[in-house]
Amino acid sequence: MSDLLRVLLRFATVVAGYAAACLAASLFLYVLFLGWSGLAQEQELSTFNAGMVVTVPIFALFIAHLNFWPAAVAIVVGEFLGRRDWLFYAIAGGVVAAAFAGLFYGGAGQADGSEDTAILLAMIGSGLVGGLTYWLVAGMWTPDWRGRNRDRLPPTSPESSGS
Repeated sequence: MSDLLRVLLRFATVVAGYAAACLAASLFLYVLFLGWSGLAQEQELSTFNAGMVVTVPIFALFIAHLNFWPAAVAIVVGEFLGRRDWLFYAIAGGVVAAAFAGLFYGGAGQADGSEDTAILLAMIGSGLVGGLTYWLVAGMWTPDWRGRNRDRLPPTSPESSGS
């Protein structure tokens, strides 16, 4: 495979991973909203499927737009360092969400700040979920661009010890 084709394929994988991460973060926030608002207890969850099909992708577009630059920095760092571990991408997703909260959120909540804390934790949680999803789609296949260990396989779970 030529180097140009390898780079283009990697770029497509990164874009797909970012899209999946934004969808997962959006779905996480949607489920949190259902629990927080109490709507899930009043009606059956099957009534929310139609709303979820519309709301989650549209909210994912907002997440993708507003988190692009912090996420791009995290992705570039992960790519050039050749990081493949899930913890790096989970922490990077949390940092991206915290950066979003710091840059764009002008929390006008309750006087004691309890609502602000809940929103901030929901954002960071969605960033963690998005980071893990990015790792599942694209991060575990990150190549080592520096040329070391090109044949190294992605991390897998350990086998049972048999005891």
